[in-house]
Amino acid sequence: MTKLFLLLVCLIVTIWTPVVSYDMKDITGGGISPCLRHCSGTSPNSGWYGGWNPRLDVDITNCGFISTPTVTATLNDQGAFSLGGAVESIGRTSFKFEVPDQRSLGESFNDASVNYNWEVEWLAIGYIC
Repeated sequence: MTKLFLLLVCLIVTIWTPVVSYDMKDITGGGISPCLRHCSGTSPNSGWYGGWNPRLDVDITNCGFISTPTVTATLNDQGAFSLGGAVESIGRTSFKFEVPDQRSLGESFNDASVNYNWEVEWLAIGYIC
């Protein structure tokens, strides 16, 4: 009975375990490239600067890109605002994330970034060889 139970548990776990796999396809080159890297992260809630147009420099050095990657990012906050933001000044090792004018919040960007726990969640795709 114990062996049958273990076999049943193994079968259920095998069936219900999701399989996650993906490849990186360079559509301009037409194939899968081992040199194409997907790198992502979340910025710490510190380092914001820039007055009413807050900015954050995001370090992506650890991604190891050899050229400028494609970057997309979004502002994650705990407030009731949907502020958006834009990726600016993308380089091989960093990019700048800028949040629109904060005067509508009625508080300084420094207060807003702390009060609403601002974080930048980002995804960069580029070449490492």
